[in-house]
Amino acid sequence: MIALEAVSVRRGEREVLRGVSAEIPAGAITAVVGRSGVGKSTLVGVLNGLIRPAAGRLLVAGQGAVEGASALRAYRRCTATVFQEHALIDRLPAIDNVLLGLADRRHPLSPLPWPVAMRRQAAAALGAVGLLHRATARADHLSGGERQRVGVARALVRRPRLLLGDEPFASVDPVLVQQLAALLREQVAHSGMTVVLVMHQIDTALALADKVIGLVDGRIAFDGPAQAFDAQAQRRVFPLAAQ
Repeated sequence: MIALEAVSVRRGEREVLRGVSAEIPAGAITAVVGRSGVGKSTLVGVLNGLIRPAAGRLLVAGQGAVEGASALRAYRRCTATVFQEHALIDRLPAIDNVLLGLADRRHPLSPLPWPVAMRRQAAAALGAVGLLHRATARADHLSGGERQRVGVARALVRRPRLLLGDEPFASVDPVLVQQLAALLREQVAHSGMTVVLVMHQIDTALALADKVIGLVDGRIAFDGPAQAFDAQAQRRVFPLAAQ
């Protein structure tokens, strides 16, 4: 289990997250929802260790508070993130972009080719997202949906204990959304991986997630099982949509 304890994040004079406390259950999928600008991506940044809270703590079962450089390194080694903007290197082929998910597993200045075992691991990850046939295609020759799937493969190749996604299905057509959702469900079932996804497709979130966290103005307006995120709860999280 991962827990946020009274976490606040500031950007200049603006408080993006305001005393957020929540538990992320292990071996389950949690969807983070809310209108644009309420702090969803910032919450993911705290969970992957890229954003340091101005106040509060990130706690991990069996490890305690993620504080200090060594604790942060150990934590981030077990996490992976799928970014909304893909974050691929255009000149590299798809498989090399996936291999970058393993960059912290080898010496950064190594002149040697990627080990065969790692290349097989990357190929398997591409196969899992249905893109093995595009392994040698440059990233800038891929469609938006293909680029997003390469980003998912790059995260999965790490075999993380915690997978984070910031709008991971944003550029993917509905059929592939269902396929990727099924893939994540399979990963959770087989490996016990914990998944946290920022999502704007509410129907998909409710079908996929075990738990929903709804943010309004940097605060939690809903925190509970997906089946309890009913019309009344949705109106609290999306107040303007009800007017």
